[in-house]
Amino acid sequence: MANLEYQLESGYRFAVFGDQRALANGEWQLLLNEIAQLETPSSRELPLLFLLDTGDIVQDGAHSDQFRLLQNILRPVEHLPYLIGVGNHEISNNEPGPARANLATFAAYLDPQFSAERMFYRKDLGGVAYLFLNTSDLVYDVPEGANARADGQLAWLVEELANPRGTKTTVIVMHHPFIQTSKKHRPTARDLWKLEYQNKTLPNILADGGVDVVLTGHTHTYERFELTRRHDGRRMHVVNVSGRPRNAFLWFGAGSRRPKDVRGKEDSWFTDEGWEDASDWEIRQREFMDKDSERNQTVVFTVDDRAQLSIEVHYLTDPEDGGLTPGGQFELH
Repeated sequence: MANLEYQLESGYRFAVFGDQRALANGEWQLLLNEIAQLETPSSRELPLLFLLDTGDIVQDGAHSDQFRLLQNILRPVEHLPYLIGVGNHEISNNEPGPARANLATFAAYLDPQFSAERMFYRKDLGGVAYLFLNTSDLVYDVPEGANARADGQLAWLVEELANPRGTKTTVIVMHHPFIQTSKKHRPTARDLWKLEYQNKTLPNILADGGVDVVLTGHTHTYERFELTRRHDGRRMHVVNVSGRPRNAFLWFGAGSRRPKDVRGKEDSWFTDEGWEDASDWEIRQREFMDKDSERNQTVVFTVDDRAQLSIEVHYLTDPEDGGLTPGGQFELH
């Protein structure tokens, strides 16, 4: 990505997906083949500049051969830079073992300082700052020394947010969401919501730092929120891009991952479900993938010449049905 750090005066696009886990079922391969077709420029299209994965790029990072499988899966788009937010599967939920070292070897291209102990980094492109976090260091009970990793990462985040370096828009990429309606992983989201550093919760750190968009994954669905802090009107968009619910065993598991329609009752719903101090925020659920529209997806972001973002959701269908089917288009500013 070093060669992309220049001013892109007319804007660009990038494609976001996540939680595919390099499973050999053919669906991710089909999705990437379809994304490759989006790169073909027309007179009206901005260039597709890179791919962004919200995490869980392999099933179990303790097995180094899964990263080789991933490289094969990425071949249709191997000419496009591949940026990742570290997920829990590639580092085995921070359990002891070789997973962190395996990921560090695979992902060394992301940043000169990327290592088994430091899995966060920044990229600045066309007026947008992208800050990639490793939320596994923030949510899991891990071996001795993990608190130092978490504190170091949060200190870095605060410092980077205070240093825009001439960028106009800030995007955070973090695998675990801090807000969601699906039942699966809800306690983890609540823990991230109330996570404190220097007497500030994580959402307040992001708001104080002028964050515009937060990209998340982990829940295996698509869901979009708009959060506005009541006392000063600071607003950010949270977009979860993480594939589709899959059955964990036979028919079990998919239902707990599906988002709930809480539109019009968000304030009371999040308070009742244990989001502390949710009343400090105006929370609006803007869009979600329901059971009838349940498909794998990619979200194509467009960055315009003012560094403002818009999105278009594309759902994966069978090739004979057109491949990627465009969904809604939305402005994020």
